[in-house]
Amino acid sequence: MKRVTLFAALLSSLAVFTACNRNANKTPLDSGEPLVEVRWGNRAARQNPQQQTANPAKDNRRYNDNIGNRPSRQTINRPYDDSPAQRYQSDNTAPYARQTHSSSSSTTAADLALALPAPRRDLPEQRLTRKAYTASFNHQTLMPNWVAWKLIRDHTYGSHQRSSVKFSEDYDVDASYRVNTFDYNRSGYDRGHMCPAGDNKWDSQTMAQCFLMTNICPQGHNLNSGDWNDLEIKCRDWARHYGEIYIVCGPILYDNAHRRIGQRHKVTVPDAFFKVVLCMKGTPKAIGFVYRNEDGHRPMHEYACSVDEVERITHFDFFPALPDNIEKTVEAHANFGAW
Repeated sequence: MKRVTLFAALLSSLAVFTACNRNANKTPLDSGEPLVEVRWGNRAARQNPQQQTANPAKDNRRYNDNIGNRPSRQTINRPYDDSPAQRYQSDNTAPYARQTHSSSSSTTAADLALALPAPRRDLPEQRLTRKAYTASFNHQTLMPNWVAWKLIRDHTYGSHQRSSVKFSEDYDVDASYRVNTFDYNRSGYDRGHMCPAGDNKWDSQTMAQCFLMTNICPQGHNLNSGDWNDLEIKCRDWARHYGEIYIVCGPILYDNAHRRIGQRHKVTVPDAFFKVVLCMKGTPKAIGFVYRNEDGHRPMHEYACSVDEVERITHFDFFPALPDNIEKTVEAHANFGAW
């Protein structure tokens, strides 16, 4: 009798064990529970699908989060179509400039109005508006035609250092013309800033934007680290002294044939560089500079010239927003000692 009872107990236990296994092996679909896949969620969310609702919009942000909040090309709402003719003529806002930032330190369109040169219809141009400057990018030379900005006293100071930033291709430019840092490798030329890093230490975003390759030209190392750098420092001194100045600079191409660098993208090497500076504090004044893209060292005043002379060389019309009488006066003469 004991043996029969023991055998019956074993059969009962086996039945219970089998039923438990069947329940444990059921999937959410077998059990009638909703199947929720949270691919980018945490472990707790995957273990408790009923407590988690999938949010595709949130999950799609993973790409931006992984590359420093830079928008992908697909998410940029461009104010122009992608045809070449429209691309070179339209003003285009950089993805970085779309980010929220403090207006107290930003350079507004009104601030830049005095700095922007008049458009040239004979020159390919895509205008790129940044937080601190505006660049006119040329798809043929793969350099900026010019870069313009307003430099104020507060922007000459800051804790954001260039050592923490790397050169970056500009995703606001079509891929066919998107220069990258490798195009300069072993070229014999520096990646020369037009709007310099020293003018952008006041903000992490402006520091990053000045390292976009659309703000860069092939520049001889001796010039980049020498006389050109001295002029950049002098401009910051002037901004501190006067409170604010307007600056435009860019490459100069004298001849029809030019050397090009780069493996995938052929970047034109400038013959020289120009910089024009305007001060409206007190008696308005302006001054220009022209530097050959070559080795050498000369006193700064020997590079100085009138803005009219720079206009003759470059065919740009600088400071067109000035009243005609002031523009004519300040651009006709260069008095380095008056600065």
